[in-house]
Amino acid sequence: MKSMQRIPKFVHNDIRLIGRDHFLLMMLSFALLIGIVLRFALPSLNTYLDTNGILSGFNIYYPLIVAFIGFYQGPLIVGAIFGFVLLEEKEDYTLRAMLVTPVPLQHYIGYRVGMPVLFAFIISISLLLLIDQALGSFGQMVLLALGAAFTAPLISMFFATFAENKVQGFALSKFIGIAGWIIVGAWFISEPWQWIVGAFPPFWISKAYWMLLAGESQWWTLIIIGIGLQWISIWILIRYFNHHIYR
Repeated sequence: MKSMQRIPKFVHNDIRLIGRDHFLLMMLSFALLIGIVLRFALPSLNTYLDTNGILSGFNIYYPLIVAFIGFYQGPLIVGAIFGFVLLEEKEDYTLRAMLVTPVPLQHYIGYRVGMPVLFAFIISISLLLLIDQALGSFGQMVLLALGAAFTAPLISMFFATFAENKVQGFALSKFIGIAGWIIVGAWFISEPWQWIVGAFPPFWISKAYWMLLAGESQWWTLIIIGIGLQWISIWILIRYFNHHIYR
Protein backbone atom coordinates (compact mmCIF):
# COMPACT_ATOMS: atom_id res chain seq x y z
CA MET A 1 0.00 0.00 0.00
CA LYS A 2 2.83 2.38 0.89
CA SER A 3 4.51 1.59 -2.42
CA MET A 4 1.28 2.48 -4.25
CA GLN A 5 1.23 5.81 -2.44
CA ARG A 6 4.73 6.54 -3.78
CA ILE A 7 3.66 6.12 -7.42
CA PRO A 8 2.80 9.86 -7.81
CA LYS A 9 6.35 10.67 -6.67
CA PHE A 10 7.77 8.20 -9.17
CA VAL A 11 5.64 9.74 -11.93
CA HIS A 12 6.70 13.26 -10.94
CA ASN A 13 10.34 12.20 -11.07
CA ASP A 14 9.87 10.67 -14.54
CA ILE A 15 8.20 13.84 -15.81
CA ARG A 16 11.12 15.86 -14.46
CA LEU A 17 13.77 13.62 -16.04
CA ILE A 18 12.03 13.34 -19.41
CA GLY A 19 10.97 16.99 -19.46
CA ARG A 20 14.52 18.28 -19.12
CA ASP A 21 15.82 16.01 -21.90
CA HIS A 22 14.88 17.53 -25.24
CA PHE A 23 16.02 14.43 -27.12
CA LEU A 24 13.51 12.21 -25.31
CA LEU A 25 10.73 14.72 -25.92
CA MET A 26 11.69 14.84 -29.59
CA MET A 27 11.46 11.04 -29.80
CA LEU A 28 7.93 11.09 -28.42
CA SER A 29 6.86 13.90 -30.76
CA PHE A 30 8.45 12.10 -33.71
CA ALA A 31 6.35 8.99 -33.06
CA LEU A 32 3.10 10.93 -33.30
CA LEU A 33 4.36 12.91 -36.30
CA ILE A 34 4.94 9.65 -38.19
CA GLY A 35 1.30 8.72 -37.65
CA ILE A 36 0.05 12.04 -39.01
CA VAL A 37 2.34 11.87 -42.06
CA LEU A 38 1.33 8.31 -42.91
CA ARG A 39 -2.37 9.17 -42.63
CA PHE A 40 -2.05 11.37 -45.72
CA ALA A 41 1.07 9.96 -47.37
CA LEU A 42 -0.10 6.36 -47.80
CA PRO A 43 -3.28 7.09 -49.83
CA SER A 44 -1.48 9.77 -51.85
CA LEU A 45 1.45 7.47 -52.61
CA ASN A 46 -0.88 4.63 -53.55
CA THR A 47 -2.75 6.88 -56.01
CA TYR A 48 0.46 8.33 -57.46
CA LEU A 49 2.08 4.93 -58.04
CA ASP A 50 -1.07 3.51 -59.60
CA THR A 51 -1.81 6.54 -61.81
CA ASN A 52 1.73 6.64 -63.18
CA GLY A 53 1.86 2.92 -63.80
CA ILE A 54 4.74 2.44 -61.37
CA LEU A 55 3.06 0.04 -58.98
CA SER A 56 -0.52 -1.13 -58.88
CA GLY A 57 -2.00 -2.07 -55.53
CA PHE A 58 0.54 -0.50 -53.18
CA ASN A 59 -2.20 -0.61 -50.54
CA ILE A 60 -1.53 -4.34 -50.04
CA TYR A 61 1.53 -3.21 -48.06
CA TYR A 62 -0.49 -1.06 -45.66
CA PRO A 63 -0.72 -3.90 -43.07
CA LEU A 64 3.07 -4.25 -43.14
CA ILE A 65 3.61 -0.52 -42.58
CA VAL A 66 0.91 -0.24 -39.90
CA ALA A 67 2.31 -3.26 -38.04
CA PHE A 68 5.88 -1.96 -38.14
CA ILE A 69 4.99 1.57 -37.03
CA GLY A 70 2.00 1.01 -34.76
CA PHE A 71 2.94 -2.26 -33.11
CA TYR A 72 6.74 -2.00 -32.98
CA GLN A 73 8.15 1.49 -33.54
CA GLY A 74 5.64 3.17 -31.21
CA PRO A 75 6.33 0.85 -28.25
CA LEU A 76 10.05 0.90 -29.13
CA ILE A 77 10.19 4.67 -28.72
CA VAL A 78 8.37 4.50 -25.38
CA GLY A 79 10.66 1.69 -24.24
CA ALA A 80 13.73 3.67 -25.28
CA ILE A 81 12.54 6.75 -23.39
CA PHE A 82 12.00 4.83 -20.15
CA GLY A 83 15.19 2.89 -20.81
CA PHE A 84 17.18 6.12 -20.88
CA VAL A 85 15.46 7.23 -17.66
CA LEU A 86 16.62 3.98 -16.04
CA LEU A 87 20.14 4.53 -17.36
CA GLU A 88 20.20 8.03 -15.91
CA GLU A 89 19.17 6.61 -12.54
CA LYS A 90 21.86 3.97 -12.98
CA GLU A 91 24.52 6.60 -13.70
CA ASP A 92 23.42 8.68 -10.70
CA TYR A 93 23.46 5.57 -8.46
CA THR A 94 19.81 6.24 -7.66
CA LEU A 95 18.97 2.55 -8.00
CA ARG A 96 21.70 1.48 -5.59
CA ALA A 97 20.61 4.15 -3.14
CA MET A 98 17.11 2.68 -3.20
CA LEU A 99 18.47 -0.53 -1.67
CA VAL A 100 18.67 1.26 1.69
CA THR A 101 15.28 3.00 1.43
CA PRO A 102 11.90 1.67 2.64
CA VAL A 103 10.82 1.15 -0.99
CA PRO A 104 11.46 -2.47 -2.05
CA LEU A 105 13.42 -2.52 -5.31
CA GLN A 106 11.00 -5.10 -6.72
CA HIS A 107 8.10 -2.69 -6.26
CA TYR A 108 10.04 0.00 -8.08
CA ILE A 109 10.89 -2.40 -10.91
CA GLY A 110 7.20 -3.29 -11.07
CA TYR A 111 6.47 0.39 -11.61
CA ARG A 112 9.21 0.53 -14.23
CA VAL A 113 7.47 -2.28 -16.12
CA GLY A 114 3.90 -1.09 -15.68
CA MET A 115 4.38 2.54 -16.68
CA PRO A 116 5.95 1.80 -20.10
CA VAL A 117 3.10 -0.64 -20.81
CA LEU A 118 0.55 2.09 -20.10
CA PHE A 119 2.29 4.74 -22.18
CA ALA A 120 3.09 2.35 -25.03
CA PHE A 121 -0.56 1.32 -25.19
CA ILE A 122 -1.61 4.96 -25.47
CA ILE A 123 1.02 5.68 -28.15
CA SER A 124 0.23 2.51 -30.10
CA ILE A 125 -3.53 3.06 -30.22
CA SER A 126 -2.95 6.75 -31.02
CA LEU A 127 -0.72 5.83 -33.96
CA LEU A 128 -3.29 3.37 -35.28
CA LEU A 129 -6.05 5.97 -35.12
CA LEU A 130 -3.82 8.63 -36.69
CA ILE A 131 -2.75 6.40 -39.58
CA ASP A 132 -6.33 5.16 -40.01
CA GLN A 133 -5.49 2.59 -42.68
CA ALA A 134 -6.08 -1.20 -42.75
CA LEU A 135 -7.72 -1.37 -39.33
CA GLY A 136 -10.10 -3.83 -37.71
CA SER A 137 -12.75 -2.79 -35.19
CA PHE A 138 -11.76 -0.47 -32.35
CA GLY A 139 -11.99 -3.32 -29.83
CA GLN A 140 -9.71 -5.50 -31.93
CA MET A 141 -7.17 -2.69 -32.24
CA VAL A 142 -7.27 -2.17 -28.47
CA LEU A 143 -6.37 -5.83 -27.90
CA LEU A 144 -3.53 -5.66 -30.42
CA ALA A 145 -2.22 -2.39 -28.96
CA LEU A 146 -2.28 -3.93 -25.49
CA GLY A 147 -0.23 -6.87 -26.72
CA ALA A 148 2.24 -4.56 -28.46
CA ALA A 149 2.55 -2.40 -25.32
CA PHE A 150 4.60 -5.12 -23.59
CA THR A 151 7.37 -4.48 -26.10
CA ALA A 152 8.10 -1.20 -24.28
CA PRO A 153 9.20 -2.66 -20.90
CA LEU A 154 11.02 -5.41 -22.78
CA ILE A 155 13.12 -2.74 -24.47
CA SER A 156 13.55 -0.55 -21.37
CA MET A 157 14.74 -3.52 -19.29
CA PHE A 158 17.04 -4.55 -22.15
CA PHE A 159 18.62 -1.10 -21.91
CA ALA A 160 18.88 -1.25 -18.13
CA THR A 161 20.41 -4.73 -18.17
CA PHE A 162 22.99 -4.46 -20.94
CA ALA A 163 23.95 -0.76 -20.94
CA GLU A 164 25.93 0.96 -18.20
CA ASN A 165 25.28 4.51 -19.37
CA LYS A 166 23.49 6.56 -22.00
CA VAL A 167 26.35 6.25 -24.49
CA GLN A 168 25.99 2.48 -24.49
CA GLY A 169 22.23 2.98 -24.55
CA PHE A 170 22.47 4.88 -27.84
CA ALA A 171 24.49 2.01 -29.31
CA LEU A 172 21.87 -0.50 -28.17
CA SER A 173 19.06 1.64 -29.59
CA LYS A 174 20.54 1.18 -33.07
CA PHE A 175 20.59 -2.58 -32.60
CA ILE A 176 16.99 -2.62 -31.37
CA GLY A 177 15.89 -0.46 -34.29
CA ILE A 178 17.50 -2.85 -36.77
CA ALA A 179 15.96 -5.84 -34.97
CA GLY A 180 12.52 -4.49 -35.81
CA TRP A 181 13.19 -5.12 -39.48
CA ILE A 182 12.77 -8.79 -38.65
CA ILE A 183 9.03 -8.06 -38.69
CA VAL A 184 9.34 -6.44 -42.12
CA GLY A 185 11.27 -9.42 -43.44
CA ALA A 186 8.68 -11.83 -42.04
CA TRP A 187 6.01 -10.25 -44.25
CA PHE A 188 7.80 -11.62 -47.32
CA ILE A 189 8.33 -15.12 -45.90
CA SER A 190 5.71 -17.77 -46.53
CA GLU A 191 4.38 -20.10 -43.87
CA PRO A 192 5.53 -22.35 -42.27
CA TRP A 193 8.97 -20.70 -42.48
CA GLN A 194 7.49 -17.44 -41.25
CA TRP A 195 6.91 -18.97 -37.82
CA ILE A 196 10.69 -19.14 -37.29
CA VAL A 197 10.54 -15.39 -36.79
CA GLY A 198 8.43 -16.13 -33.70
CA ALA A 199 11.73 -16.35 -31.81
CA PHE A 200 11.47 -12.54 -31.85
CA PRO A 201 8.63 -11.98 -29.32
CA PRO A 202 7.23 -8.68 -30.73
CA PHE A 203 6.57 -10.44 -34.06
CA TRP A 204 3.56 -12.31 -32.66
CA ILE A 205 1.46 -9.16 -32.30
CA SER A 206 2.09 -8.13 -35.90
CA LYS A 207 1.28 -11.65 -37.06
CA ALA A 208 -1.96 -11.58 -35.05
CA TYR A 209 -2.87 -8.34 -36.81
CA TRP A 210 -2.16 -9.81 -40.25
CA MET A 211 -4.25 -12.87 -39.42
CA LEU A 212 -7.10 -10.63 -38.28
CA LEU A 213 -7.11 -8.78 -41.60
CA ALA A 214 -6.96 -12.11 -43.44
CA GLY A 215 -10.14 -13.16 -41.65
CA GLU A 216 -8.53 -15.95 -39.61
CA SER A 217 -10.51 -16.59 -36.43
CA GLN A 218 -7.58 -17.63 -34.22
CA TRP A 219 -5.74 -14.31 -34.48
CA TRP A 220 -6.38 -13.50 -30.81
CA THR A 221 -4.46 -16.59 -29.64
CA LEU A 222 -1.29 -15.07 -31.06
CA ILE A 223 -1.78 -12.01 -28.85
CA ILE A 224 -1.76 -14.29 -25.80
CA ILE A 225 1.38 -16.05 -27.06
CA GLY A 226 3.02 -12.70 -27.81
CA ILE A 227 2.27 -11.28 -24.37
CA GLY A 228 3.45 -14.50 -22.74
CA LEU A 229 6.77 -14.60 -24.60
CA GLN A 230 7.42 -10.92 -23.98
CA TRP A 231 6.59 -11.31 -20.29
CA ILE A 232 8.97 -14.27 -19.96
CA SER A 233 11.69 -12.20 -21.67
CA ILE A 234 11.02 -9.27 -19.32
CA TRP A 235 11.19 -11.58 -16.29
CA ILE A 236 14.55 -12.96 -17.44
CA LEU A 237 15.92 -9.45 -17.95
CA ILE A 238 14.69 -8.40 -14.49
CA ARG A 239 16.54 -11.36 -12.97
CA TYR A 240 19.77 -10.30 -14.69
CA PHE A 241 19.17 -6.68 -13.73
CA ASN A 242 18.63 -7.54 -10.06
CA HIS A 243 21.77 -9.66 -10.04
CA HIS A 244 23.73 -6.68 -11.36
CA ILE A 245 22.26 -4.22 -8.84
CA TYR A 246 22.75 -6.44 -5.79
CA ARG A 247 26.26 -7.63 -6.55
